[in-house]
Amino acid sequence: MNIWEQGIDTVLFDKDGTLIDLPSIWIPWVEDTVRYLQRMQMDISIDEAKRAVGVNLSDGGVDPKSPLAIASIQESIIIFAFLLFQKGVAWDKAIIYSGESIAYADERQNCSKDLKIVDGISNLLAEMRGRGLKLGVLTADDTDKARKQLEILQLASYFDFIIGSDLVEKGKPFPDMAYLARDVYMVNLERAAIIGDTSADIQLGKLSSLKMTIGIASYSEGKAEHLQEADYIIRSYSELLGSE
Repeated sequence: MNIWEQGIDTVLFDKDGTLIDLPSIWIPWVEDTVRYLQRMQMDISIDEAKRAVGVNLSDGGVDPKSPLAIASIQESIIIFAFLLFQKGVAWDKAIIYSGESIAYADERQNCSKDLKIVDGISNLLAEMRGRGLKLGVLTADDTDKARKQLEILQLASYFDFIIGSDLVEKGKPFPDMAYLARDVYMVNLERAAIIGDTSADIQLGKLSSLKMTIGIASYSEGKAEHLQEADYIIRSYSELLGSE
């Protein structure tokens, strides 16, 4: 697929499932969150937590339409708090325990040796940089946490800016992060593309009137029903590399 002659000067990337392999980053995170809660004597199992956020217990796959693929950290706190509430924990305490457990899992995630990049992304970013494109990250994760992870994987230097959901009033699928990129980093949305692995990424692109939306099915075994509204769908970055 040729994207190089489409009048695009900025490419916006989602992070998880687009830059970083999603199962490698979030399944250990769920496990660490539950282990913390269990140490607090909370009656919750890893399997029930995985089911709640969208992990297929039979094969370990992640549903690309699930909270684990799309939800912000604040939304995740609510999900785990609700699981605790269903176990009889008062809501105020459930929120506190959930927040503490996720903060613990976040810290563990930032020094995890399990993090992996999506195949081909380093070569694609290098090519885009070589062509003079401005590059940015729009992620449902928190900004500082996202930056640390990209630094660990030696990807941060490719990007002109990183915007997390903590910097805007409303996260994906709302267009707030794209508007912030426009207002702060001088991104011309009419000449920008977004690459993402979820329908929320594509909806953000549509709502902010980006020139192009590209969906990547990086961990869904090539299934891309959730990306049908994208202008283009790819299964790997080899479909973009070297296009003329």
